[in-house]
Amino acid sequence: MSTDEHVAENTEEFEIIVDTVPHIVRDARVTWEQVVEIAYPGQSEEPKYVFKVQYEDAASHPSSGTLVKGAHVEVKRKGTIFSVLRSLVS
Repeated sequence: MSTDEHVAENTEEFEIIVDTVPHIVRDARVTWEQVVEIAYPGQSEEPKYVFKVQYEDAASHPSSGTLVKGAHVEVKRKGTIFSVLRSLVS
């Protein structure tokens, strides 16, 4: 791979932080489902759980808030932070 190809390939990487751990995603548009899957692999569709996803320092407006199921947020190239809370449905 040439240097130009490597640079072009890396331009599609975005570093997000999920529950204090850095992760690389390939698109600036990050969905609720992606974030929950990173935080709790394989559990996003389990009916016994409910998830609350909060974000901060995003590229979109508002730059912080709550991300709901089915929605997405535009992230910065590096540093958008997500916090995922998992609770049992009562």
